[in-house]
Amino acid sequence: MFVINKKKLSIIVPAFNEEKTVGSVVERLLSVPFVNWDVEIIVVNDGSSDGTKEVLNNFKSVATVLNQEKNSGKGGAVRAGLDVALGDFAIIQDADLECSPEEIPLLLEALDDVSIEDKVAVMGSRELGLDTHKSKLIPRLGSLSITKLINILYGSSLTDTLMGYKLFPRKTFGNFKAGGFDSEMLFLCSLLRDGYEVREVPVSYDPRDKDAGKKISYRHGFIIIRKIIGFWLKGGK
Repeated sequence: MFVINKKKLSIIVPAFNEEKTVGSVVERLLSVPFVNWDVEIIVVNDGSSDGTKEVLNNFKSVATVLNQEKNSGKGGAVRAGLDVALGDFAIIQDADLECSPEEIPLLLEALDDVSIEDKVAVMGSRELGLDTHKSKLIPRLGSLSITKLINILYGSSLTDTLMGYKLFPRKTFGNFKAGGFDSEMLFLCSLLRDGYEVREVPVSYDPRDKDAGKKISYRHGFIIIRKIIGFWLKGGK
């Protein structure tokens, strides 16, 4: 009998005050047909003060739920999820439904010719799927500016470094450091520094505004730029 050895995927869902959407995220993840992949869902309630914890109590039988007493920032929540992840690969799924869980298999397809040992990671890109790009002008320009900066520093040709979907192998888990929104960017810089091929896949994007709970702001953009340059100057090149 021929047996396919499935790779295991850990889906990390950082959640801070996302009671309105986190339940739908988990339900949609559970309904995605992950062909030839074993999947675990790890949701990290990052010190939420709303009803996020109570919503997640309903999913403890189908997902790993971690409740942190204090808010540690998105990077801290992802780091907590990676600490218990069992996957050969991990992907970050934001809890706000700006990114569609049904599109994760598109990123997995980019790994069809990749072994666990290969130095390959995958990212979603809003810029490659312009017909579904709904970002406002100023946030989009900020995103493109950060992408351009990373490309200049690391000689890459990426189109959308701030996109939430990042799929990466287990041997890189230790490179992801706790922190805020900058953690993802510094992690990406570490992959480029270490010679990883970062493949991009077109994905859709449905942004929300501050009134709907969006947490990243222009201030975070300046922090990210400062941290990227600091990382590079300290030997991240």
